[in-house]
Amino acid sequence: MNKLYRNGRRAAIVYGLRTPFIKAGTLMESLSSLDLAKKVTIELLNRSEIDPESIEEVIFGTAIPNIKTLNLSREIALGAGVPGHVPAYTLSSACLSSFRAITNAAEGIVLGNYDVVLAGGTESISSLPIFHNKKSRKIFKEYVTTRNPIRKLQQLIKLRIRDIAPNPQASAELSGEISMAKYAEQTAKENHISRNDQDAFSLRSHRLAFQATEDARLQNEVTSLFVPPNFSSAVRFDNGIRKDIKMEDLSKLRPISDKIYGTVTEGNSSPLSDGASVVLIMSEERAKEMGYDPVGYIKSFAYSAQSSKDQVLMGPVYATPIALERAGLRLRDIDLIEMHEASASQVLSNLNAFSSKKFAQDKLGESEPVGEIDLDKLNVLGGSIAIGHPSSSTGIRLTVTLLNELKRRGKNFGMVTSCAAGGLGATMIVESE
Repeated sequence: MNKLYRNGRRAAIVYGLRTPFIKAGTLMESLSSLDLAKKVTIELLNRSEIDPESIEEVIFGTAIPNIKTLNLSREIALGAGVPGHVPAYTLSSACLSSFRAITNAAEGIVLGNYDVVLAGGTESISSLPIFHNKKSRKIFKEYVTTRNPIRKLQQLIKLRIRDIAPNPQASAELSGEISMAKYAEQTAKENHISRNDQDAFSLRSHRLAFQATEDARLQNEVTSLFVPPNFSSAVRFDNGIRKDIKMEDLSKLRPISDKIYGTVTEGNSSPLSDGASVVLIMSEERAKEMGYDPVGYIKSFAYSAQSSKDQVLMGPVYATPIALERAGLRLRDIDLIEMHEASASQVLSNLNAFSSKKFAQDKLGESEPVGEIDLDKLNVLGGSIAIGHPSSSTGIRLTVTLLNELKRRGKNFGMVTSCAAGGLGATMIVESE
């Protein structure tokens, strides 16, 4: 029996919604992660017509916590009109943050602790916190805490230009001391992924995403946002998707990290983006009792981790066999797959590993590979390279897109999978009915 449903309760995803995913520093740079999440949560509550009094818990993930918002999820809940007696908590697991929000909600529902939960993820890369060195922080602290004007002036006099130079949040991990761009490059080299193959995969992502935007399959999951200061213009579409992109355009872009021999570029990697996403999750019984037709159900999930000395972007191939086993399924049983596109090199490396007997034996301790992934089943509406990647919001975007497409096609089983910073990985198996 599937361990997740050992007591017979199923976690149903009833409704999902997201903001447009917008390149950082552009159309939504004036909106914080709190702003984005409140707006999309309010819209989800309105569209789903759920009574906020019915909600029993709120969980939001964020990869980059805002130091001015100690419990982001609580502020989102209160700002969206969820009653004050409803508990809320915030979690962080890099790009898996909204995966964790979903699966934590599912666990609470399956255990019988809750029947109605809001789960989401929100990220404003445009609002990355800027820090200063230790000396300046000490001076600023003294300035803020003292009431003596002379003492305040004395503190400011101590400052030098080097003390107030901005020190932005690092993009490299403390444990690995390598940025994600360098990990992507490392992955490409170790797995012999060519520049041409990476660019071709990026082109595919853009073309599929543009088509899915044009025919409204993606837009049905997106709510428009009016942005400050005058709120006169609405942001309606993901702004990273390119209609007329060509291989020649992609081939002209310079590598990000290895300027001489590198193959990973901004064109074949996911852009840093702003955005938020949220889902309404219920027990199957409560959903049907309230008249909802769930878009799908969470069947199983698994998380994985590798050492930073290993290939850290291979999380999907490590987590997937565990999730499939828990679901009682094989890869060939899966109708559609959504894999986060951190970079084309990461996706193509994982695809190779899925079908590699050597990888299965050396890394997974299995005699046979997980299985070959049919490209006709993979990211059929495009992926993060085109659509964008607000770190903690992507997991929900993948899940909602997958479930909606399963329903449109009359298919049953789907798989959502992603890598994440720190060598983390996640896979979730869902079913349409």
